[in-house]
Amino acid sequence: MPPFKMGYKMSQKTRRRLSEAHKGHKQSEETKRKISETKTGVRLSEEHKKRISEGSKGPKGSNWRGGIWTPQRKLFLDRRRKARKRGAAGSHTQGEWELLKKQYGYTCPACGRSEPEIKLTEDHIIPLDKGGLDYIENIQPLCRSCNSIKSTKVVKYEI
Repeated sequence: MPPFKMGYKMSQKTRRRLSEAHKGHKQSEETKRKISETKTGVRLSEEHKKRISEGSKGPKGSNWRGGIWTPQRKLFLDRRRKARKRGAAGSHTQGEWELLKKQYGYTCPACGRSEPEIKLTEDHIIPLDKGGLDYIENIQPLCRSCNSIKSTKVVKYEI
């Protein structure tokens, strides 16, 4: 169990008991002062700062995400998470998405505009809401406005 029962689900009865037990309980001025002074003036040594910094880097670090963490990567992973949440079968890699954009000449097949003028987004030919899969074969690159106009229709634009 995590320390201090963090994340622990309590029953309504337990929550009510705790609430009643703490009613009217006030901390003394001395206790409040001690709490506020706990961390004031604390200075970390340069060695300690370095260890904290190194602890968040590399495969063993808590913030490690496979070494790739760009804004495009974050957007890609967010879209994949949403697809899984909707129960869509299949998945594709960021490399497959980049290759698909290259095959389309970095151009929206609906309006003909190209990157960097516009930002291409992943559009599911058969929408996930209508049972579409998240495989690369069911994806086409569209600009945001064309993707919004298409909405949940099943439309395959040709190159």
